[in-house]
Order: sequence, then C-alpha cells, then structure tokens
Amino acid sequence: MATVPRLDITAVVDFVNHYSVRARRAAHDEDKGYRALDEVLGPVAQDLPPLAVGKLHTLADDAYEVFVRSEHGEDVTAAVNDLLAPAGPTPRLGTDGQIAWEVTDGRAALRAALGVGLLDWVHVRGEDRLGLCEGVRCADAFADSSPAGRKKFCSAGCLNRHKVAEHRRRAAARPA
Repeated sequence: MATVPRLDITAVVDFVNHYSVRARRAAHDEDKGYRALDEVLGPVAQDLPPLAVGKLHTLADDAYEVFVRSEHGEDVTAAVNDLLAPAGPTPRLGTDGQIAWEVTDGRAALRAALGVGLLDWVHVRGEDRLGLCEGVRCADAFADSSPAGRKKFCSAGCLNRHKVAEHRRRAAARPA
C-alpha cells in the first residue's frame, strides 16, 4: 500500500491550471512550457512516483472536468467519482486521529490525491465554490474561499485585465 499525499485545494488548482491541456487550449496558451512537478506541487512531489508529462495532462484534464461542470451549474459528483475510481483510494484512521488515504498501486497516488482534495473541498465548501475564470483569454480553474462566495476570476491580474477591458469598451462606446 502507498500513502496518498494530502493536497490542499490550492495545490490541486495549481496542478490543474499548469498541466490541463483543455484549460490551455481554451486560453490559447498551448505553446507555453511546463514546469517540473516539484515546482508546481512543492515537496509533496517527492512522495510521488515519476509520471510522464502526458499522464500529468490526463490527470489534470480529468480534474479540470470537475471545475467545468461546476461552472456550468452541473452536478460534479460523477466527475469527482470518475477521478477517484481508477485510483481506488482506501481511507485509514491514523494514530493522530486523522484520515489517511492509501492506494494499492503507488502510480495512482497523484490521481487519488487530486480526487481526495476535490472530494474534501466539495464536501466542506460545496461544488458552487469551484469555477472557471471569466477573464479575457483565461480558462483557469479556481476555488473560491472568499466569505461572499462570488469569485469570478482566478487571480487579481485577471480581474484587473477585465476591468481595464471593460473601461476601454465603455470609453469607445461613448459618443465623441
């Protein structure tokens, strides 16, 4: 049995936004290079077996589907379960009283970590707190932890670009 590393939602979102081909295609950003997994996930990556970039793309696209469904107001249950099922994570109670997850095949640990991270988020915060950026030329995923729960952009940069574009659009529409 291999232990599934714990990924918080920020790490899940970073992984999805960095490796998802679907997100990059939607943002017309396919030609951008890919950082190494340890640069995206930090020290957690050391606990994972090496995976080919193509496998990372597949995992990220599978997790991205959860954000897509949430953005469209669809139930994310099937997408989360589809992410978890091939990994088959099993919960165990740790000596510290916390739940630890394990997989029989260590190569499934990242899939399980992504699935468990999303499962935890949806269970605690709700699927309506997941979405896709509404910024210009951006399709990145985000998890909204704001008190109001009305986030529409993945970052302050995308929000600012949107505001500038709206300001310019309104200025151009005004009669001279």
